[in-house]
Amino acid sequence: MSEGRVKSGNPIQSIQVMRGLASVSVVAFHVGLIMAHVEYGGLHPFGWIEAVASRGWFGVNFFFVLSGFIIFLAHAKDIGKPRQLTTYLWRRFSRVYPAYWAFLTLFIAAAFAGVGKINFGITWGDLLSSYTLLRWVNEPSLPLKVAWTLLFEVLFYCIFAIAILNRAAGAVVLACWFVAIMISSFLLHSLDMGWMSMWNINFFFGMLAYLAYRQLPDWLGLPIGTLGIFLLVALAPRAAYESIEAQQGLPKDLLALGVPFFLILLGFALAERRHGFVPSWPLLVLGEASYAIYLVHSAAISILCQIFFRFQIGQSSPNLVFWFIFPAAVVAGVLAHFLIERPLTQLIRRGKPEGAQLAAGFR
Repeated sequence: MSEGRVKSGNPIQSIQVMRGLASVSVVAFHVGLIMAHVEYGGLHPFGWIEAVASRGWFGVNFFFVLSGFIIFLAHAKDIGKPRQLTTYLWRRFSRVYPAYWAFLTLFIAAAFAGVGKINFGITWGDLLSSYTLLRWVNEPSLPLKVAWTLLFEVLFYCIFAIAILNRAAGAVVLACWFVAIMISSFLLHSLDMGWMSMWNINFFFGMLAYLAYRQLPDWLGLPIGTLGIFLLVALAPRAAYESIEAQQGLPKDLLALGVPFFLILLGFALAERRHGFVPSWPLLVLGEASYAIYLVHSAAISILCQIFFRFQIGQSSPNLVFWFIFPAAVVAGVLAHFLIERPLTQLIRRGKPEGAQLAAGFR
């Protein structure tokens, strides 16, 4: 294959693997976070497990970078073609909402039935924001807490839709969005968690990675990917987590973290184009199930922590508890994918244009 060209219709397997690894890293982060709750024994993993799990939130940054790349890859040919807007919106809707609505409704029903706590808002604004994934109130209280990332995803889809309607208008809006993020974060020091949040900058890293993927020679893949890994390892020690909102108050850190993920994504996509890549089936399954894993893992972890705390009070080391709950939560997500998400997505898309599977992205 000639340098700088994309082989159409050929999915990039390494992206599927990266999606799976990103979802697993978020699971590890939440296992450590939820284990530490007093009601579950206040356990804290130690050693290298704590060091790695406490940085698992990096998976969110990586997911956003992957989404920017994937949406551009899947729909670059649709830019400036208004007739493609309906197909674009249908693909985004059918991939994101049916499975999300199913898990969201099950979660709310379980909470009202007494399984777990009602620790979310039940006002019309909160529930409307939860089901539409649009901000009807400034700070919606979501039943599925991880859905805060989907608010950013849907915002990105809406802005990208402008480029499909009109190429020039899309370019202007994206440029203005980028400038607004920078001004809001670095000059105004805003803690806005909406369209001007620094979390959105990762979509730009993803789109930039796609443009570079179209132009750079394949042989640069391994050097670029390796550089990205070294840079991520170098940045990890200083990127401590306090809260989602607190990270927005550290825009330099969020901006810096986007760089290694940009390099890793670009590097390994180029390397696959040059050398080929056939991942093992467990890695492909994790990638395919990444959305379901992301949606259900927190609830699974909470249930597992309750069970483990009830029967193993004070009898197990925190690391043993971690290694019991972490894989079990991942398996719960994989089962949710095969039993609920995939059948539901196939049903809703029956008879509709499918497009590239890579259009799934992180949702």
